[in-house]
Amino acid sequence: MMRSKIILISLVVAICSGCVSHFSAYKLDIRQGNFITPEMRDKLKLGMSRQQVRYVMGTPLLSDTFHGDRWDYIYSLAQHDTVVEKQVLTLYFEGDNLTRIDDSAMPASVPAPAIEQSASAVIAVSAVAAAPIVAAPTVPDAAHVDAEAAIKVSVQGWAAAWSARDSKQYLAAYAPSFHPAGMSRAAWLKQRTERFANAHAIAVSIGDMVVKAQDDTHATATFVQDYRSDTHHDSTRKTLQLEKIAGAWLIVSEQTEK
Repeated sequence: MMRSKIILISLVVAICSGCVSHFSAYKLDIRQGNFITPEMRDKLKLGMSRQQVRYVMGTPLLSDTFHGDRWDYIYSLAQHDTVVEKQVLTLYFEGDNLTRIDDSAMPASVPAPAIEQSASAVIAVSAVAAAPIVAAPTVPDAAHVDAEAAIKVSVQGWAAAWSARDSKQYLAAYAPSFHPAGMSRAAWLKQRTERFANAHAIAVSIGDMVVKAQDDTHATATFVQDYRSDTHHDSTRKTLQLEKIAGAWLIVSEQTEK
């Protein structure tokens, strides 16, 4: 009888161990940017106003205050730390009207472990309309270029969530290891949640972003941040320390200079 119990317990332990091993290997898909459906693309027509385009496509994630006549919509899907799908759609305006649609890079499937060979992945990011793509005859480090573009998309998504007062997406941009300066994480979470709830309007724009990668999973992003709400306005230079965790670039620390 005792021997039967021991055998039964051993079988249960072995089965549970296999289950733990199986579930620990699962990783969530990481989606970043503006996903564009064929129906959305079909609704785009030359001559549409900026308001009409925004109604159909949403707000472009990549934008630059110095190039307001170009909007870039970029989307990526990462599975198991590998980018498996990318979309790039660029719109050009003259005044308030859409005059050109460039969807030559949409959609673009990226089979693992392929690496983009075009320098068009280097994209200047800030807040209102997209900057021109920086092209070069050769790319000395295409992997670094891809990482830089992904970091800029992540930072701009953080700013967009802030502007939309989407506290869930905003806080999701921070790593679990993030600890704010001068206060506990619990106090910081409470402060941020209250600010989102109390503000009637928030607008955050980013300019002059410079990304520097230390290695494959650590980088810094420095930029000028303009913050406006119904009760406060300031312009600061901010530096974010980011870490790539489960395929996403998350904020681990931030420093602000007036």
